[in-house]
Amino acid sequence: MSLRFYQAVIGRELQKMLRQKDRLASAMVRPVLWLWVIGGGMSSLAGPDYALRLLPGIVAMTLLFGGMIGGLSIALDKDAGTMRLLVAAPVSELHVLLAKGCSACLNACLQTVLFLLILLAVEGFNVALGWGAGPHASAAFTGMFSWVGRFPAPHLLQLLGVLLVGGFTCAALGLLCGVFTKTIDGFAVMMNFVIFPVFFFSGALYPVSGMPSLVKFLALLNPFTYVVDAMRHVWGLNAEHSLGLNFSVMLLALALMLTVAVWKFKRGGAVVIFRV
Repeated sequence: MSLRFYQAVIGRELQKMLRQKDRLASAMVRPVLWLWVIGGGMSSLAGPDYALRLLPGIVAMTLLFGGMIGGLSIALDKDAGTMRLLVAAPVSELHVLLAKGCSACLNACLQTVLFLLILLAVEGFNVALGWGAGPHASAAFTGMFSWVGRFPAPHLLQLLGVLLVGGFTCAALGLLCGVFTKTIDGFAVMMNFVIFPVFFFSGALYPVSGMPSLVKFLALLNPFTYVVDAMRHVWGLNAEHSLGLNFSVMLLALALMLTVAVWKFKRGGAVVIFRV
């Protein structure tokens, strides 16, 4: 019964994601703009390799925003009344949240892979222009996108591991926000209140080691910091922690957030909002 429940919930969430192609397209605009505008602009101050150092943080950011969809799904189900069906199913609250978390993790991984394919396509266009119209076309394309030609190939097994564990960690954060809110508007407020501090206090834009003491302390408590650092291992960049420590912290944070989410879900987090 539990397996059929997971299949139903995950299938429903995937269908919703695939039908909302505009949301999927807009999810790609954010990381591309960050890498293009922020990476390109800061390269003039921090050096030409800044876009390369920014890449793991932007990939992790795509995971973070994609994973938060799990919380939005809970808020939408409360508002639409669908949560009544999930709560009435003969499964525990843990299975309800795990099914939602698996859906959000899969959504985050798909968005991240799509973003990486876009970067790969940009690299391919650069090579094609260089071969087809001489070196000046390639140089012009590189000047437009400062990261072109600088990205090393990722370690695919490490990338798969970080996508799954990091994506589920980000999804657990979304679930935690979702069970603590009762309306879609409330989730939007909480999401903005949570997601930007989590991102900026993570080392995604700059190394944690160079932060002020208080900010560094907050960053070390932030589980998303270790998602970003694990992504640095994927590309063989200057990671600040071991890969084992990154995975250990992510798994610990995942367990803690799921525990709190299940506790809240049992004590009012599954409240259904009835419209009058």
